[in-house]
Amino acid sequence: MPHRFRPGTELSLFAAPITLAALTGLLLIASRVGQAAQSPLSAALPKSAYPVTATTNQVDDYHGVRVADPYRWLEDDHAPATKAWVEAQNRVTFAYLEQIPERAQLKQRLTELWDFERYGIPFKQGGRYFYSRNDGLQNQSVLY
Repeated sequence: MPHRFRPGTELSLFAAPITLAALTGLLLIASRVGQAAQSPLSAALPKSAYPVTATTNQVDDYHGVRVADPYRWLEDDHAPATKAWVEAQNRVTFAYLEQIPERAQLKQRLTELWDFERYGIPFKQGGRYFYSRNDGLQNQSVLY
């Protein structure tokens, strides 16, 4: 049965390796993209035209402290406006990423490196034992 991570529980024991793995992958990609950004090819890439992100006048009062939250509307991931914003951002992102010549090669290598079965450290909660498992290419480990 899948379980959502809750800070402060033993479940966080298997979140750290996943976070480290994601960070390692992002650093590898960033370094490769950084190298590409210094190449003559990057000079030929067009500048991205980012979609405008709307803001609101949302202000919350937390025990007498007023805090502006102009992007609160983006928290509702089921709202049509949020979905349209995400789609517009994805169009810009993938248009850029698809121009990186090494992208397919990087993806293939990262897949090779991370395609192995992983188990989290078992822990006891409420008189039962739980552990996490990832078959290798799952986006998140599953709690059993």
